[in-house]
Amino acid sequence: MAEEKPGIIYILTNPSFPNYVKIGKTTRDLQQRLNELSNPTCLPFSFRGYAVYKVDKNLDAVEKAIHNLIDKIDYDLRAREEVDSGRLREREFFALDADNAFEVLREVAVLRNDEHNLTKVKQTKNEKKEEEIAQKVEVQAQKLRNENFSFDKKGISPGTLIEFSKDSKLLAKVIDDKYIEYQGQSYTLSGLARKFLDKTDQTGGVNGTRFFKLNGKILGDLPNIIKSK
Repeated sequence: MAEEKPGIIYILTNPSFPNYVKIGKTTRDLQQRLNELSNPTCLPFSFRGYAVYKVDKNLDAVEKAIHNLIDKIDYDLRAREEVDSGRLREREFFALDADNAFEVLREVAVLRNDEHNLTKVKQTKNEKKEEEIAQKVEVQAQKLRNENFSFDKKGISPGTLIEFSKDSKLLAKVIDDKYIEYQGQSYTLSGLARKFLDKTDQTGGVNGTRFFKLNGKILGDLPNIIKSK
């Protein structure tokens, strides 16, 4: 059987969805793959490379191993959706900070004894400018989402326990329509998410509704409950 062609495993980011990274593979040049992914007009911003891991052989197996490793760390990190047939379609998008995704690749590279093949991609001035624009937009959008989010609208009553999406042991109690309690102190969803993420930058665009779950579902994905009059 012919040996599989070499290629690269990449980590891509996109200011359009800052809470996710794309981890995939290609046997072509990274820029060609970026151009292909960024071509659709439905994307506000283009993809950009964050890191590249050159793989001499067994490209498919290495990519699959990386995806499986992340799934074992936390199954909920991968973007999945149910199709009409009822099966789950798994995406190459993961709710990971880019630096954490890089560390996952580093661990794999160390085990394969080719850490020298893993490098970060230098950010261009244009990409940095786009990210600054996207961050400002996200901050404004976050404020609007936080203003509109209501536990009452979601049918969640005071006293209900919700869990942090990245650690199910971190629980907070709903106090009222807007606030939650953790260790005797009250927080907004975004405020406590920042604390758990150890993110002190107040303009960092943390949307708290994406970081807490109820019964396994992200709060921001829960539908509003229409109450009868």
